[in-house]
Formats: sequence, C-alpha cells, structure tokens
Amino acid sequence: MMGIVVAQQCSEIPNSAWLLLLPGCLFLFGINNPILKVSLAFIAGFLWVFAYLLLFSHSVFPSSLEGKELLVEGTIASIPKQSSRFSRFDFSTSLNNKPYLFRLNWYEKHTTPPQAGEYWRLLIKLKRPRGVLNEGGFDYERNLYRHGISATGYVRRNNVNEKITSKISDFTLNEWVAASRQSISTKLRNRLNGNHNGVIEALAIGVRDEITPVEWDVLTRTGTIHLVAISGLHIGLVAGLVFFIVRFLISRSRILMRYYPAQVYAAACAIVVAFLYAMLAGFSIPTQRALLMICVVMISLMQRRVVCSSYIVALSLLLILIFDPLSVLDKGFWLSFGAVAVILFAAVGRIKSNVSVISWGKIQIIISLGMLPLTLFFFQRISLSAPIANLLAVPLVSFITVPTTLLGTLVIDLHSSLSDFLLYIATESLNILWLFLDWVDSQDWSVIETHNPIMWTLLPMTIGALWLLMPRGFPARWVGIILFLPVFFMTNNELVEGELKIHLIDVGQGLSVFIKTRNHQLLYDTGARHSESFDAGKNIIIPFLKSQNVLSLDALVVSHGDNDHSGGANSILRKLAVNKVYSGARPKRWYHKKTVSCVSGQTWSWDGVYFEFLHPVKIHNIGGNNNSCVLQVSIGSQRILLTGDIEAKAEKALVARFRQGLQSNLLIAPHHGSNTSSSQAFIDSVSPQVVWVANGYRNRYGFPHPNVTQRYRNGAITMFETAKLGGISSKMTAEGFTKPIFSRYKMQRYWHTQ
Repeated sequence: MMGIVVAQQCSEIPNSAWLLLLPGCLFLFGINNPILKVSLAFIAGFLWVFAYLLLFSHSVFPSSLEGKELLVEGTIASIPKQSSRFSRFDFSTSLNNKPYLFRLNWYEKHTTPPQAGEYWRLLIKLKRPRGVLNEGGFDYERNLYRHGISATGYVRRNNVNEKITSKISDFTLNEWVAASRQSISTKLRNRLNGNHNGVIEALAIGVRDEITPVEWDVLTRTGTIHLVAISGLHIGLVAGLVFFIVRFLISRSRILMRYYPAQVYAAACAIVVAFLYAMLAGFSIPTQRALLMICVVMISLMQRRVVCSSYIVALSLLLILIFDPLSVLDKGFWLSFGAVAVILFAAVGRIKSNVSVISWGKIQIIISLGMLPLTLFFFQRISLSAPIANLLAVPLVSFITVPTTLLGTLVIDLHSSLSDFLLYIATESLNILWLFLDWVDSQDWSVIETHNPIMWTLLPMTIGALWLLMPRGFPARWVGIILFLPVFFMTNNELVEGELKIHLIDVGQGLSVFIKTRNHQLLYDTGARHSESFDAGKNIIIPFLKSQNVLSLDALVVSHGDNDHSGGANSILRKLAVNKVYSGARPKRWYHKKTVSCVSGQTWSWDGVYFEFLHPVKIHNIGGNNNSCVLQVSIGSQRILLTGDIEAKAEKALVARFRQGLQSNLLIAPHHGSNTSSSQAFIDSVSPQVVWVANGYRNRYGFPHPNVTQRYRNGAITMFETAKLGGISSKMTAEGFTKPIFSRYKMQRYWHTQ
C-alpha cells in the first residue's frame, strides 16, 4: 500500500522499461527475509501502479482535436443528471479505433431526455480534462482520471444529433447496467412524491444527483454522509440478512445438508446478492471495495476456516490494491478501512460487555475519536454531533430505510401498491431522522471548523488517539490527549512586520485574490456562482483559505457586481467571520451589516502594509465594469495593483488623476486581459514588472486577447496566467518579490494534463 501511495506523488508516468523489475520482485519475494520482503513489497506496489495504468488505463485524448467539432456515435454510459439548464452524462465512443469516455453537457431542453444505454449520434466539442488547481482544493482532473474520463465538452446544437437505436444486443456489461439503473431511476422518480426523494434514490441505486444542497450540508455536518452511499455498511447488511435467512432455511433441508453445510449455501447466496446490489449501484468505487471484502469473508466461511478479523481485513486490502491500485486516491478508501481498523483495535480481544444503547454509543465515540486524524486531514472539521447523530441514524437507516427501499424497488413492477407502501415507510423513516438531524445540526457545538493541519502533526495525533483507545487499565491513557495539541497550535505563519503573501486563486474564468499580512487577511473578489450547488466561494476559495490556516477575514472586497467576481460572496459571508465588506456594487447585495462602498481615498495599514482605494471617485459614477474597486497595496516602494474589471474609460481616468502614482511592481490584469482594457497609456503609467492574468482554460472569450498579450510583451513585462499555471503566489517585502510559486508545477501529478 505504501509503495502505491508513493507512486501517486509522481509528476509523470516513468519509462515502461522500469516495469521489467516487477516480475523480479515477485520472484525474489519467496526468499525468507522479512526486511527484504517488506522492501520488495514496497517496490512491487510502486511498479504495479504504472503496470496497471499501462494495461487498463483509458485512452489519452489528443490535444490536436481540442475545440474542433466532432461527429461521433456511441452509447450514453451513465444516468444523465438533469438540471434546469442542461443534461450531463458520460458518453462512450471511439475515435480512430481507440475507445474513449467523454463527459458531456447538453444545453438543450428535450421532450424525451436522453437515457442511459441509448445509442446516439452527436456533434460535440471537447477539451482535455482540466480543472482549477489550488492548494487544499478539490482536484477535478484527478476525479476525471479516476473515473476514466478522457475529455469533457458539450453537444452542439445541430440537426445531426439523433438517437439511432438501443442496440440491446451490442451492450457491454457496463452499458447494460447503466440502462437497467436508468429504468429503475425513472420508475422511482415517477413513484416518489414526498421529501428526501434524492436520498431514497441514492440508497436504491447509488444515484445521488437529486440530493439537495441543504440535505448534503446536514449530512456532512452531522457525519452521516456515509449513509447515502451504497457502501460496506449497506452491502454488508444485505449480504448478512441473506446469509442468515438462507442458512436458517437450508439447515432444515435434509437433502441439501447431505452435500454441504448450510453456511456454504448461505455464503454463496450472500456473494450473489452482494454482487447484484453492487451492480445496482453501478459498480461504483466504494461498492467494489465492499464487494471484495464481503467475498473474502464469505469464501472463508465456505472453506470452513476460522480466520482472525485482522487477516480478513489485510487480505481484503491486498486484493483491492491489486484489483484497483488507484483506490488510494479516494477518501472513501482511507475512511472505510480506517473505521474498520479502529473498531478492530478497540473491540477485538477485549472483554465483551452486554449489547445495549450504552455500548452502541461507545462504538460511535470510539469511531469518531479514532478517525479524528483522517477527518481533520480530509475535511478540516470536527463533528462533535457525529456520534450522537449516528447513534440513531445508523440503526434507523440500516434496519428500516434500506430494507424497505430495496424491497419497494424490487417489487416496483410486480405489485405497485406494496411498492408504494414500502417506499412510503422508507420516506417516513427519513422524515423522522431529519427532524433529529436538523436539531443536532442546529446546536452551536455541533461542528468545529479548523484549519488544514500541518502534516507531521497528524502522526502524534494518531498515536494519541490509539493511546486513548487502549484497554481499561493501560497506564496514563490521558497522555494521549497531549499528543493532540500540536495539530491545533502549530501553524505556518512565517510572515513578520512589513511582509505580505499574495495568492491569485485559480477560480477558472473569474477573479479572487487573497492577501495575508502577519496578523490580517483580505480577500479581493470571490469568483463565480455556477449553480445552486456550486460556487467558487464555497467549493474553491474556502478550501484554499483553510489550507492557509485562515478561518476569518478582516476585509472582503467585492470589486463589482459581475457574477465572475461576486458569485461566491454570499457563501464566503455565510461560512467565514468577515469583519468588513467593501463593494463596488450595491451594498444590499451582500448580507453583511458592515458593508460600505469602496471610494477613492479610503486607506488603512496592517502590520506595516499600506492599503488604498484609488477608484471609483464616487460610487456608481460610471457604472458596471468601470465602477470596480481599484486597490493598491504597498510596502515601501513595492506595490501591487488590483483592478477588477475596469476598462479603457476608467483606466484613462486613473491615469489622469494619479499618473506615476499608479506605478506598481505587480499588476493583476484588468478584466482578465480583455481587449477593452490594458490600454497602452495605462500600462505605461503602471509600468509593472509582472502581470498576473486570472483566466479560464480555453475560455470562450479568448482572454487574454492577443493584442493585450502583445502590449505587455512590447513592454518586456512578464505575464503569468492561471489557465496555464493554476494558482499563483508570492511573498512581498520592502526589497521586492520572491520567486512565484505555481500550483500546477508544485502539485503536478501524472494524471494532470501535461
């Protein structure tokens, strides 16, 4: 496992010649030397990752086809996600005799929407997998690579787009599974008419697209998100019920018992049912892990062997790593095996106590405590409500919601009245659960938000957690608490008086700049809001700020009202404590009592760093882009100029008012490098050494415009773009700037678009 983990840190796939060492490692593994075996296992794990990619990896989409119209035929390979604006689905096809899987958006309303398993001819435009890249943020490219997506794009409006035929006889297993799940999904959506329909569908077939953002938030904050994933808990429950029912029935058959013990029949049936349930969930990555683990347990029962729990877990882990070495990229891999390991450590070999509510509550506390290092690493929060929420949620969902959901789905075509009754019970159980979860989540102590911990501090915390979970009588268990302290009190604040760090956050086509002095933080603009469930503030900026140990802001500047600058503002204000808001738009748009308009002449100083608004002179005097807040940040003679979306008219006004006072070493390009901005007079007046451009990869506006790029080149000004480099950061002192750090270089991994 550690060899596989280290392989994920490679920035590119090594030369395939290295794979010749893999057979040698396996051959030498027979030597009876523990140190040699461990070393060989590590090397074999490292090499197996790249052998696996060579054998089973998806085709790489050629960059020469990016942005070109392609007419393709293929199968819709996933259940389309429907929104008010578009449908999103995976499309399986081939180009030049190579198989590809594309993720497409179709911005068109259909009388009969496309369905999984259907065969279509489509005119599409594609680009290679590309996402924003910042420290602490979600790696969208890794997610696409993990699911075998070769390119993303959209369907062009054209009469050639048409459904050809279902081609049932040509279905692959995956496409047949997708079509079956689509059929069940359609029937469930027609039947369900109560609350939490999305949760019911998630439990039935693993489709979580219909879960509302409010439901997601409650589940996440209360630590019950695992209940809406078809994972080891649900598959294990179903397999266990089948095992005990079949064993009970077979044990009463004299004929069948002559051949094999009842547990052999029961284990075989449990494996079949677990496989079918995993198939119903679309063989998602968590279900694959759960299925393999159940197979290990059931096969050991069929062999009538007494096997210790740790051996079962270790063998399951080994099989999963061989079957899918990339599973270590999933949070679920670490959380699922971590939870099992914690339970084994704290329960196996201990003196058993009577099963009761108290013992069940202890298990929840044990899991929460043992999983705390992983929870902090992945989510930067401590859910104090998780043990309480799971105390009711796990048994209620496991023994009422899941069985009634599955039985209701199973008989949906056979007995509609019975199906409706069972699904009604499932819905009512969730209504009861949600009353409890809402109450728990509403408590002030429910969740503690934390910063991103320094990596080395997680090791003593893990040791401390294990120390606390030692058996009763183990000396000085309380010492474990002391080992938790470095996580909460060790931070990376290397700034001193008269220094700042500036980060141009990669938010795609939009703008967000974070400036940190020794004791203060300012955020300039908040990126775009793309949908009800996704905006840059919540999904990109806050994770980045947590990675910088920032949980509050002294000032938020919303330069003007355009979505790509202000779309994430309300999420920032809801999630973080913000002392003051400056705005170039109507202040009423931002839900904050300390919102003021940015006006030229406003100044303040933090830790030896001077801030001044240069524009607008009077709020709303020009309007629109030209009303953007222009902020200059200075340390001695070193300056940064943040310009929002100002255009030539505002630039001309600034040059007339300040002339050489505009001079700045670093310029954040006005309006993302639009040809309506960065006029020659403005560039000459600012005279920057470096310009940073916030733009999206292959953005539809073509920013930065070639004319603008040429003007900066003519002035020997170095230009860096987030579309090419990801997030950009540097430190400024009175002596100048440090060498900039680019996220796409610093975080480069083999799955990123080179």
